[in-house]
Amino acid sequence: MHICLQLDRSRLFRWHIWLAEALLAVPGQTVSRQFAASSHPIPRGVSLLLDLERSIYRLAPKGAMDPASSAALSLAPERDDTPDVVVDLAGDGVTTAAQRVLRPTFNGISGEIGVMAALSEGADLLIELHDTARPGRPWTARPASQDREVFGATLDAALSCTVALILKAMSGERGVTSQTAAAPGPVYTDFGTARSLAWASASVAAKAIRLLGILAKGAKEWRIAWRLDRSGTGLLDCGKASFRVLTGGVGSYLADPFPFRHGGRDFIFVEQYLHAKNKGCIAVVPMNGSGVAGPAEIVLEEAHHLSYPVVFEQAGQIWMIPEAGESGKVTLYRAESFPYRWKREADLANGIEAYDVTPLADDSGVWFFAAQRLWRSSSWDVLNIYRADSLTGSWKPHGVGSALIDAALSRPAGSFIRRDGQTLRPVQDCSRGYGSGLTFCRIDALDAFNFAQTAVGRVGAGPYGCHTYNRRDGIEVVDLFGRIADAEDVTISYVPLPTDSPAARSSTNLISPTFSGDRAGAGHSAEFLNSASARLP
Repeated sequence: MHICLQLDRSRLFRWHIWLAEALLAVPGQTVSRQFAASSHPIPRGVSLLLDLERSIYRLAPKGAMDPASSAALSLAPERDDTPDVVVDLAGDGVTTAAQRVLRPTFNGISGEIGVMAALSEGADLLIELHDTARPGRPWTARPASQDREVFGATLDAALSCTVALILKAMSGERGVTSQTAAAPGPVYTDFGTARSLAWASASVAAKAIRLLGILAKGAKEWRIAWRLDRSGTGLLDCGKASFRVLTGGVGSYLADPFPFRHGGRDFIFVEQYLHAKNKGCIAVVPMNGSGVAGPAEIVLEEAHHLSYPVVFEQAGQIWMIPEAGESGKVTLYRAESFPYRWKREADLANGIEAYDVTPLADDSGVWFFAAQRLWRSSSWDVLNIYRADSLTGSWKPHGVGSALIDAALSRPAGSFIRRDGQTLRPVQDCSRGYGSGLTFCRIDALDAFNFAQTAVGRVGAGPYGCHTYNRRDGIEVVDLFGRIADAEDVTISYVPLPTDSPAARSSTNLISPTFSGDRAGAGHSAEFLNSASARLP
């Protein structure tokens, strides 16, 4: 297949090279480049702004918007034959005949300037990939913004997701993907030098004021909160409940709680982030018979950051899969002496940055849901699903690309829940920033060709952020972000959402072994789905 990238000669960036390299990595595909008839360079002020941000915020090198003229020019020039696909990255209209044309827009605007315009207006970003093979039904993605005041970080995330979306469209032309598009953002008018420099000055000033406020008031941090109710009435049943808060003390914070009951005792496994070491470890919080939490004690530490300790039981053993995205691995640990001593048992996956890996079992094996960082995206945007025949079996990626590219509905937020005959997936809503909210999605389809979910409810914690929910054996846990005193009571609420709105639904096409449903009557699947720790078949 011959793919031609149409580029603007004045705007040749590293993210174009990411796309070209990814396309060339597919056997049988060739990539050429051609230049649009006219040029629309990035305003000089914006270039100065990006340079300023790299210095002030110490952004990592090799970002999406780094100039890459020589690499782009080294791509094969336009050929005489008609390309199978033209990817219009210039936004200036395609002059070459092609069987198929793909053109990305950002809140209705072609080119990288659309991302910047959305930021300047404070609007959420919607990427639409218009595809002549699907007229009127663009492929869509809603990327996260790690810091909406920093152009460079948001451009990295948005343009990384754009590459992933183009690859998804190229792989998915055999099927139909039905992700519902939101309304387009504000129309871009003018974003010249004066405006960009004024915005840069305001951004730097606002960040300095915010840092001074943190020093004066004390930094916002994560806390965990829990409640004990052996009656079986959870937050999703009662709609509102009071939770007790536990902090990590002066030198650390606690997040990502997962409860587990063993030997008649209750424990809460958490991430304990150590400020002195600038990384997270896995700790356990013991509970007494009255539901009072003891001090956290670290039980697992690695050279890299650890968090999100999913704990479950299988074949008489207790296992843990903590999040370790920066290691490039997904590692399985076994309890040698529960709950305080753990042994590294196996690497389930290598060479991927997978975050908050959450397993889901069926008759034929295990699905692994994970948020995955691609290129310079955040770890919030992209949901990928993997399949293995067993807990330690070989992982195989499923689908025609990323299962979902949506900062509001992708990243896992706790173990799967079985309720009223439905399977619910807690997800992090990072559309307005990390930890900004938590949504429950009902799994509508998960089989050889489809993954579909519908948002059915939302957890609220008043002025506090929240991004993890779990329940097991009468212990219900969440985490909270804000300035919260130790041992304070916080009211957590659950609000059902209307499910008949297209915006509540998201789906994609997968290519995978047949999913055979829950293990009805097997004795394990219901326990797996109904708790933060699972028994795998």
